[in-house]
Amino acid sequence: MNVTQLIKTLFEIALMGAFAFSLIYFVITLFALVHAQLRPKPARRTLIKNAPRITVQIPTYNEIAALNCAERCLQFDYPSERLQLIIGDDSNDPDISQRIDAFAKKNPRIEISRRGDNVGYKPGNLNAMLPKSTGEYLLILDSDFLPKRDFLARLVEPVIEDSELAGVQAGWRILNVHNNLSTLMGTGIVNVVHAILMPFMYQVTQNAIFCGSGELVRKKDLIELGGWTEGSLTEDVDYSLRLIAAGKRIAYLNHVRIRCEVPYNAHDLFRQQMRWAYGVVRAFMLHFRNVLRSRLIQKRVKIATLIFSSGYIMISLLLLTTIFGLLNMICGLLGFDPATAVSSTYTIGCLIYDSTLSLLLTGGMLLSSLAACFINGFGFRNLGRLFFAALTIGFICMFFVGRGIFTAWLGLPMKWFMLKKAGNERAR
Repeated sequence: MNVTQLIKTLFEIALMGAFAFSLIYFVITLFALVHAQLRPKPARRTLIKNAPRITVQIPTYNEIAALNCAERCLQFDYPSERLQLIIGDDSNDPDISQRIDAFAKKNPRIEISRRGDNVGYKPGNLNAMLPKSTGEYLLILDSDFLPKRDFLARLVEPVIEDSELAGVQAGWRILNVHNNLSTLMGTGIVNVVHAILMPFMYQVTQNAIFCGSGELVRKKDLIELGGWTEGSLTEDVDYSLRLIAAGKRIAYLNHVRIRCEVPYNAHDLFRQQMRWAYGVVRAFMLHFRNVLRSRLIQKRVKIATLIFSSGYIMISLLLLTTIFGLLNMICGLLGFDPATAVSSTYTIGCLIYDSTLSLLLTGGMLLSSLAACFINGFGFRNLGRLFFAALTIGFICMFFVGRGIFTAWLGLPMKWFMLKKAGNERAR
């Protein structure tokens, strides 16, 4: 087999692999569309009884937006004697810390946790708040998340009904979706998780995955499993896999949504998705073997957990398809293989045909993104804009995601980095 034939074979293998995962996404998307039509509207909340003690943890690093989040938490329709509010301030900007202190002075219910550095990133901050937290459950909120007044009261309902739950994850609702193509693309990615993958996983297995914010975590389980993994870039997925391997369950409330932001520009979107890819892949490399070996969980839970991460497997295959397809075309155009050089296989027309065929065969993820936005009430005009964003910004983003995936596979480090948040500009 010469080089050209080898490249073509690898291209076809990668394409068929991507096609197989694309079929999975087609099935899940169809399931989500049907289930979305059958999903009953959330009932009007009744007076909360047996309210558990809750500690709200808001980790922040040079982000004054945390005050917007904290201000809304102060307005929670929840028994104040059962609620503790902590801002974990890792800031190295004295002005930010002074403004946080001034806010806490005006609002005595706010407590400040400060350790003087940002070692271990967000999970290190969360671990530092843990000894100070008096709640049975921890509500983790990133600084740009803006909960409504009844958010917590709705979020605790599953743990009141089922004391064995290890936690609850709320759905996300993006605020800045229509700012530009980058925010539209970022919203499409988030919507796939919260309107397609998570509802499917929870409906089939009655289990879910934490998403890093808008999550209610039982403190007892977190302590028993050794706390958050410091330095992890996706501590939420890392902890979820450890919980699932231990036979614990996480509920998902699709009808309880919390407002938040996606990155405001392409540069931040690419970095965010690269970081998420790296963190998720590292978490699965570390813990998925324990999930597979666990006798405490059903096989369908193991399969659904793998499907949750399948997007990154599919992106890896799509990248390989793109690379081998390009090499295949170059070999033909340069005549490396005379047997194929004289044919029309590598003409521009056939290249367009092959590219179109590849898109159709591997379009499951794109369809999921469009369907997720349809479920969330997008009009056809916005669906068209999302389709265009996916083929432009989304295509470039795929390479950054690939970089995160392969960096994780190689066991190389990746740094945490800050993203622009509008709340930092609007905060008082």
